Amino acid sequence: MFSADRRPSIAAQYLGLVPGSLHGMNILELGPLEGAHTYQLAKLGADRILSIEANSEAFLKCLIVKEILRTPRCRFLLGDCLKFLQINRDRFDMIFCSGILYHMENPFELIKAIAQHTDRVFLWTHYYDPDVPSGAGRKPKVVNCDGLELILYEHIYGETTNSGQFWGGTMPSASWLEKAGIQRCFEHFGYQFSVHEDNPTQEAGPWITATALRQPTGAHG
Repeated sequence: MFSADRRPSIAAQYLGLVPGSLHGMNILELGPLEGAHTYQLAKLGADRILSIEANSEAFLKCLIVKEILRTPRCRFLLGDCLKFLQINRDRFDMIFCSGILYHMENPFELIKAIAQHTDRVFLWTHYYDPDVPSGAGRKPKVVNCDGLELILYEHIYGETTNSGQFWGGTMPSASWLEKAGIQRCFEHFGYQFSVHEDNPTQEAGPWITATALRQPTGAHG
């Protein structure tokens, strides 16, 4: 069940304490949606999984999945994952961040918050590419984030938020980074950033599967 999605196994292969396994690891998952990845992370041996979901309907589905599939090592919380990271002081062996970064108003702020909590990050995200039709017409905005100059591209959700099937961010718009910009953000906080899959032609927007790893040195600011 759920085995067709390779993202959790990629996380285990490149970020596990033992390659291919999450045994012994305390994991924070950002945006579990309906709990499929959560279940896979548990099956890969994670000791504990704390998952933060902002969408109330998706959160309830996560609770149903937890009950049906009997995953007692998983805990789901309803709320804003960025605010959670900013006020919480716990450390995690890995943060699993799939389908979240491109829903942020300022993706740098999420990466900065993540860097305070872990030395291992799994990332799946869309990125901006001006040569792809889905990115046409977006105006660039140059911002300075902790001394790092970045270009953000606004993505407006529009009427899709009223469709009843919207699973995006909690704000009316988000900002996308170019692929190189995402890498620069992680390197800014001392991570070695590796892209394992890159789909530049996806209709909804180009996407990457990546990991970020740094030597354990505690929190970075």
